[in-house]
Amino acid sequence: MTEATSRTSSESDGGAPEPVETETDAERAAREFEAMTVPQQRAVVFRGQAGRETVEAFVVAFILALLFRAFIAEAFVIPTGSMAPALMGAHKDLACQQCGQTFPVGASGENRGEVTKKVVVGGICPNCRYVNPLDLVNEPNHGTFTGDRILVSKFAYMIKEPQRWDVIVFKVPVNAKQNYIKRLVGLPNEVLSVRHGDVYAKPIESDVDDNLGDLGSILRKDPPTMRAMSHFVYDSDFQSEALVAADYPSRLQPWIPGQADQSTTSRRSGDGPTAINASWQVTRSVEDGLRATLASAASNQAEPRWLRYYHRWPNAVQWQRAIDGFSLAKTNPYESRLITDFHAYDAYITVPSFLVYHDLPRSDGISLIGKLLGKSRTAGSYRPSFESGESLGQFAGNLTVGGQGISDQGLNWVGDLIVEADLETEETATQAILEIVESGIRYQCFIDLESGAISLQIKNERPDAESSLLFSEMSSRSDDWPEAESVVRAGQRRSIRMSNFDNQLTIWIDDDVITFDQSTTFDPATWNLPDQARPFFRGDGQPLDASPTGLAVSGEATLHRFQIHRDKYYIATNSDKDPGGIVDYDLKRIARETGFGSMNSLQVQMGIQEVMGQPSVWDEFSGWDARRTVSFRLEEDQFFPMGDNSPESLDARCWAGSKSRGGFGIPVSPDDDAYRFANAAYVPRDLLIGKALMVFWPHPWRSPIPLTPNFKRMKLIH
Repeated sequence: MTEATSRTSSESDGGAPEPVETETDAERAAREFEAMTVPQQRAVVFRGQAGRETVEAFVVAFILALLFRAFIAEAFVIPTGSMAPALMGAHKDLACQQCGQTFPVGASGENRGEVTKKVVVGGICPNCRYVNPLDLVNEPNHGTFTGDRILVSKFAYMIKEPQRWDVIVFKVPVNAKQNYIKRLVGLPNEVLSVRHGDVYAKPIESDVDDNLGDLGSILRKDPPTMRAMSHFVYDSDFQSEALVAADYPSRLQPWIPGQADQSTTSRRSGDGPTAINASWQVTRSVEDGLRATLASAASNQAEPRWLRYYHRWPNAVQWQRAIDGFSLAKTNPYESRLITDFHAYDAYITVPSFLVYHDLPRSDGISLIGKLLGKSRTAGSYRPSFESGESLGQFAGNLTVGGQGISDQGLNWVGDLIVEADLETEETATQAILEIVESGIRYQCFIDLESGAISLQIKNERPDAESSLLFSEMSSRSDDWPEAESVVRAGQRRSIRMSNFDNQLTIWIDDDVITFDQSTTFDPATWNLPDQARPFFRGDGQPLDASPTGLAVSGEATLHRFQIHRDKYYIATNSDKDPGGIVDYDLKRIARETGFGSMNSLQVQMGIQEVMGQPSVWDEFSGWDARRTVSFRLEEDQFFPMGDNSPESLDARCWAGSKSRGGFGIPVSPDDDAYRFANAAYVPRDLLIGKALMVFWPHPWRSPIPLTPNFKRMKLIH
């Protein structure tokens, strides 16, 4: 009889129920385990161990992740464009509708505040300067993308001192709760100075004497850093179909040295400029870009035949005429402007958001998928009157270019350039010359196409100067120039790159840096008086800075591609409170000395931009002397960072004395010690976080397939 049966029987007899022993879960589990076979028992043990190990693994991984983040590396998102174009904050990516050149424009201003007050509706191409409207409604990739996601090493500076030109992340002294990313320029125990776009340093024991120009040594970059920090100017591979059809002159033009009237050197043709007089023939097409061929008749000429670059693009009226099918053949092909610190990233075109949206985009309400797609705001709803992707003329009177409204052109002349020629020579060619002009000085690279020998020369062709000069740090005789051997020979196609950055010449052949038999640095102060650090022009026969680079070949040759980049121009300022913003000039002085006195600061800056395009007035313009010099003293454990995007970078130049308590996110506190770094023009070592290593996740593309990885932007940070 079972226990259950016995209980029932006892109860049925009217007696009290017998007590029942309750089996615990542990006893039941033990009984069931004992009833298992040996293989089954082993399986249960293994499952228990695996589950415990999984939990332990997750706990350990979480702890390691916290330790890794705290001491080894951490991911950051770039919020603004102060390091553009190397590192980008919230921005829009464009492909020029005319020439096809791709470029970003900043859009971090859209993210200020909970509701978007200004919206980016266009950008200016850095190559052809066409104003591109954005199709915000129909083109997903014209929306605003979030900034680059970067990986920062927190361990790097535990084993190694921070190095000049490192990209660093730090707590900004004016608000130590906020992270900043900039490039490290000034190091401890030195006086750092900024003048004419360059930076100088000298030991802290020496006093700075701006009047005598005693700023110390110019700070130079190694070749990889030069290229990483350079800014795009021109690429001949990208041609506008409308400009080619309108016969708008190419920027590369044949040139005869000393000939006052260059108009006889070239003539117009239906497919672009074509040179005569046994010189270069230039043709252009959208498919093949620009090609320049040295005419066969020139192969019998011993002297080199020149092809020069003229920095020029159509104005708004000319662009419209070209698009409408009219000819621009009468445009002067030898007209030119100075290369300036124009930033395409800063040439974002904005309008008040109520002109575009009915319901404004907001910062709240972004889904996880939206964030993965790079969205920073809700979509909002568009006004029926907004013509997306159409001419920006619909916003007439309401357009603003950049933060100050004048970013369609740069404000500061830049003479430090990198030029690259994809050159193919025939067997008959004997010599090639690549040239960069700065302050009227011609820096030349001569290549002997028979032996491969390369030599560097400097020539001064200003009206009151000798015909040639020395590398002051390299030579004691005029015929003792730096020389090197190379693999270049006639009958080959080679990429030849030349830079004049920070008073040093560098040559690459097919991306390999050439080593010379002596230093290629120089000191222009040995031939430049203080008032000669400016552009020079001697007419079309010797344009100097009005044609800042050129190429010459003796014999037959074909130029397949020509590219120009410029150096970074650091603006000399020590405050962001100047009425004109972050500017390099003493605007009040210029207003007094140039007749701009009745103008406001914005009008004065527009006047400076006009001067940049008028070579005939460069000699008389007193504004060159109104460029400022600023210096900063760095003590032990003090570091000086600056942004690559100097016109729109709030960095160590602008901190000291420009921020008050309660501003810039600084909470008001009675503790004076909380503000000990608030007015510092440096970052103390204690606030360094680490070194930026790589862009590991730039924004993904939204079309043609959402979440398409942006592999091209994934890179190591230099």
